[in-house]
Amino acid sequence: MNYFALIGDIIGSKKIDNHYQVQKSLESCLADLNNEFQAVLASKLSITLGDEFQGLLSLDAPLFQIIDRINLAMKPYQVRFGIGMGKILTDINPEQSIGADGPAYWHARKAINYIHQKNDYGNTQIAVSFDDENQVNIVNTLIASSEAIKSDWRASQEIILKELLALGIYNEQFDQQMLAKRLALTTSALSKRLKSSNIKVYLRARKTALNCLKHYGEELA
Repeated sequence: MNYFALIGDIIGSKKIDNHYQVQKSLESCLADLNNEFQAVLASKLSITLGDEFQGLLSLDAPLFQIIDRINLAMKPYQVRFGIGMGKILTDINPEQSIGADGPAYWHARKAINYIHQKNDYGNTQIAVSFDDENQVNIVNTLIASSEAIKSDWRASQEIILKELLALGIYNEQFDQQMLAKRLALTTSALSKRLKSSNIKVYLRARKTALNCLKHYGEELA
């Protein structure tokens, strides 16, 4: 059976002044996600080494929605994410992911190392790795494309994703009138922001990347 192994670490954490507070924010964020997404977590998201954390997820997990929730909670600090897909060779402890090992985690670490070598001038902080190198390149290109879109967002555009995440929406199909009302915007003003931010393309690219990952995970099982 294949899983998603997720490894994350806060970039430049050693230079952060309010280190304790940042770690508390991370703990709180992971606790919320463990509670909300427990149905798709094979092993809870857990802090491992200082500012590094990891978790084991089923192939049904809304992976990029979870990643964007973490990114939002940890702002203004950036988080680097390595996603590995594969099997787990050790016993799985649902309460904590520390101690679990196997190809899924080896690939997640490989993905982290890939980001160190190629992060598109700091824009891309997410990468995947699994056994099919050609398909890995396709998924990483989709992810990098969505990250490039996000890197150009202003605060007024970023708030759209923040609001969608608060509503539990991570899809390009959503009620624009309802969203405009929540953001205190006219539907016309929201339409302009949606167009200028390319958020629908962003969400489509993330969804396609996840669908590809699930498909390959099921094929390689």
